Order: sequence, then C-alpha cells, then structure tokens
Amino acid sequence: MIRTGYLRWEIEAGDARSADDAFARVVTFKARPTNRLVRVENVAREDAAERFARGETSYESVLRVADRAETIDLTVPDVGPHEFRYTQTDRDRLPRFWMTKLQREASAFAHEVVRVAASFPQLVISHPALRAGYARLVEWEIFRVIEGRGAPRPTLETEPLQIDASNYAKGVPELVAAELVRDVVSAREFDEFRLKDRVTVTTGGKHYRISRRPHALIEVWDAQSRRGIARLCVVFSDPGMPPSDEVVMKYLLAKHQPDLLWKLGNKFAAPEGKYEESHI
Repeated sequence: MIRTGYLRWEIEAGDARSADDAFARVVTFKARPTNRLVRVENVAREDAAERFARGETSYESVLRVADRAETIDLTVPDVGPHEFRYTQTDRDRLPRFWMTKLQREASAFAHEVVRVAASFPQLVISHPALRAGYARLVEWEIFRVIEGRGAPRPTLETEPLQIDASNYAKGVPELVAAELVRDVVSAREFDEFRLKDRVTVTTGGKHYRISRRPHALIEVWDAQSRRGIARLCVVFSDPGMPPSDEVVMKYLLAKHQPDLLWKLGNKFAAPEGKYEESHI
C-alpha cells in the first residue's frame, strides 16, 4: 500500500506469457484503492469553489454552501491495467535495455495513478511538486511488489474511508506527509521520527541522519569509526514542499540510491563529535 495524499493504493504487478505471441511475455500493472468509497465530511465553500473554478457548476452553488456543511461520497476507480510486452531473450541478453524499459513503463503508470488521484481535489493536495513526489513513491511501490517485498490487500468495497475536509482546509498537508512517513519507514524508524523529528538510515557502512526541519542538512557518519563524514544539502525544486515529504524523498534516496544522493547533494563540513545511537 502507498499513499497519494489521502488516497491509499494497492499496487499489483504481474508477468505472464502472452496469449497472442508464443515468444512474448506481458507485464501488467494495476492500482486499486484500499477503500473504494471515500466519505468527505464538512465539505463547504472550498469544495464548491474548486468545482466552480473547473467550470463544473455555477456560482450559485458556491453561494448556497457558503454557510453550511455537507458530506459527499467519492467512488475511486481502479487504474489500469497497464500492459507492455517483452521477449525473454531481450531480458536475458540485454538486461540494461530490459531495466530501462521496465523503469520507463513503471514511471508512466505511476504518473497515471497520480493523475487519477488528482481528479479528486478533496483527497490530493493541489501542488505539482507534491504530485511529482507521489509519482516517485508509486513507482517505488511498484518495484517493491515486483521484488516480492510488498503484497496488495483486497479493496474494501463497502467500508468507507472518512475524511474531515475542514482539517484539509487548515493546512493538513504536513500531517498527510507525516502519515506518509509512517507508511514508508520501519516501525523503529517511525518511532525516531515521531519522538525526535528525524530518521536515521544505515546503508553502505554509513549512517544518514535526516532531520524534519525544513531544508535541513543530512548528517553522514561512518558506521565503524562513528566519526562524521560530511553534511549534505539536498534542495528540491519546490521550496514549499512540506518538511515530512522532504524526509520521505531523502530517506528513499539514502536507502536505495545513496550514490545519487551524494551526486545531488552539496557537501559541507562533517558534523562534530561522535555518532550517538537513537534511544527510543
């Protein structure tokens, strides 16, 4: 399961022999909502204004709901199936070509999932940078499923996910982002995030300490000597990204693509002292 804003998605990935071509195989991607029905409570002027701006209703509807609340039920569709073919010989003899094709198709499908999610403005924050980040997270979840590290659960067809729209209007983007941290990191790592506003990732003989402070430097320590190596400054294209979304992006880079993290980051002086374990 992975989130795009308030929506939760179950990602499926299949690989089967093609029914039309004896020499081909077909990879299939599909995304199902964890909850088919989403009940948004206390929907007032904000929702009506968004529908008016999209040309879906008249201004009269904005005036009608100005002083009252309402509840709406949204039905979230499946996304996909997204299919592409390949031959077993290409996969065996040209692994780089195969991986490039797989990543390209996974990225295209991830953006399609976010496009569908964004059609529900009550559920997905209207921010291009965040939506691009969500697409990267969906792509990451696709590869988790392919590698057998994630398993989709059945869609809850009748049990609604309930959301209070008045919270959304008060700037809950950071709260939504914090819940996304819970979905991505381990339980121990989330405890550190919850209590100390940071996450520590250990990979490649290094500790990467990622703070939730906006645009904070990533502290890098040597796991053996416990001495500081450097502090990395990684700046995303959107300065308004919620801090917890920054934590997720930096976490995924440190955990799965540390070489890219070093390439993207500007390097500063190492943190002083010795590395201390987080005591939760």
